Amino acid sequence: MKTTLQFCLAALVATCALSLALPQPASAYDKSAFVSPGDEARIVFIQNLREDRTMSYIVFDSDKQCIAEVRGRQAKVIPMKPGKHTLYISGYNNHRIDVDLFPGRTYFVRLFSIEKFANRVSDVTPVQRGSESYKFVKTWLEGANIAKASDDTCRGKPLKERKNRTIRRINDANADWKNGDDIYRYRYMLLKEDGFTPAEIDWL
Repeated sequence: MKTTLQFCLAALVATCALSLALPQPASAYDKSAFVSPGDEARIVFIQNLREDRTMSYIVFDSDKQCIAEVRGRQAKVIPMKPGKHTLYISGYNNHRIDVDLFPGRTYFVRLFSIEKFANRVSDVTPVQRGSESYKFVKTWLEGANIAKASDDTCRGKPLKERKNRTIRRINDANADWKNGDDIYRYRYMLLKEDGFTPAEIDWL
């Protein structure tokens, strides 16, 4: 009897330890991970499709420095300096987003792919206040594992590819931006007011 009780207790301890070691989904995670300190802004890049679980999205800046690598159904939390930034996102294809960040606010960008003519193409949805995407943030975070910038070995480093290939990615994204109309460009923008306040983060 004593041996059986000891075995049960050992199994319970092992199960608890394993559950603590596993990445926590957003719904069970401390929401404070999303809250920006007053002197910085944060962008959370969400990759939530099962179809993309083996796909990596690379976010980089105009200096060709990696901002984040997002993969495996992640919600990657990236601290950013307030102000204007142009970011590029490489997936199945390339995108440009222009953001204007306000200190103390958190911005969300969804990374995903769609099937088009028997192939998958990537797309980007900056979450804008008052849009349909604003209503879906909580849903998109479900099942995504929270990851911090400090855990990203890509961050702050040159991309692991030839420079001319990175330049080609930037040129492709800039060409789409230039050739698009005002509606297209607005679709890939984040304004100061699009950021979530700490109080709004609380309902996620």
